[in-house]
Amino acid sequence: MRHSTIAMISLIGTVAFALPAMAQDDSSVAARPDTQSRAVQGQSNTTIVFRPADTSDLDASRLQTWGEFAEMHPKVAKTLAYKPSLINDDAYLLKNPELDAFFGAVLNERT
Repeated sequence: MRHSTIAMISLIGTVAFALPAMAQDDSSVAARPDTQSRAVQGQSNTTIVFRPADTSDLDASRLQTWGEFAEMHPKVAKTLAYKPSLINDDAYLLKNPELDAFFGAVLNERT
């Protein structure tokens, strides 16, 4: 009797967890990577589908230069990640002269 009860509970548990997984439709909009970003409104929910970002306009050498700076100055990089507006804050740049020098060097490369 005990073994059959345990078997029945296991079977019910397995079915309860398997049904939602089987109900997912692989042909849905979210499963297609070539779908453009858009919102589709249904009766009670909204589905948002995102495309990968286009990286063709990124300057890889400048990105690498920033990565090297960020490795050498992790505290500054983390602070800027949370509050990027500090780039334009003169008081912050005075406290971090290495950041000011980095931006000066990057600007000089562009001209």
